[in-house]
Amino acid sequence: MKNKNKNIFRKLRSILINSGYDVVLTGRFNPPRDIRGLRFRSVKGYIAPDSLKIYINKAMPVNDRVITLIHELLHEMYPVWTESKVERESKNIFQSLTVPQLGFIQFFVMTKPEINRTLKQQPFHSPIC
Repeated sequence: MKNKNKNIFRKLRSILINSGYDVVLTGRFNPPRDIRGLRFRSVKGYIAPDSLKIYINKAMPVNDRVITLIHELLHEMYPVWTESKVERESKNIFQSLTVPQLGFIQFFVMTKPEINRTLKQQPFHSPIC
């Protein structure tokens, strides 16, 4: 299971770095009225392949945004998966992330003020010369 999750993370990372997708955090979350025939009531995010954008609702806590980004990337990776499978797998992947992997994905779903606050909270260790 560990290798499977490592490979999945590599694929997620590759899409984030190489695909050209832009992750857009938005407070005015206004997803399309209809995607795949489903009406949205409470959407956390959505992927727009034609415009190479992944929209994430920034009103959610950071870890929920991470799960949502993973969810949307899984739609790109496995377009035939059902919504319930994507939802289940995105939560499983989130649970299996290492701290560095989580930090990598968090970078894409955090606002600049959130990143600055997080960095200021981290202790600084100067190298010993």
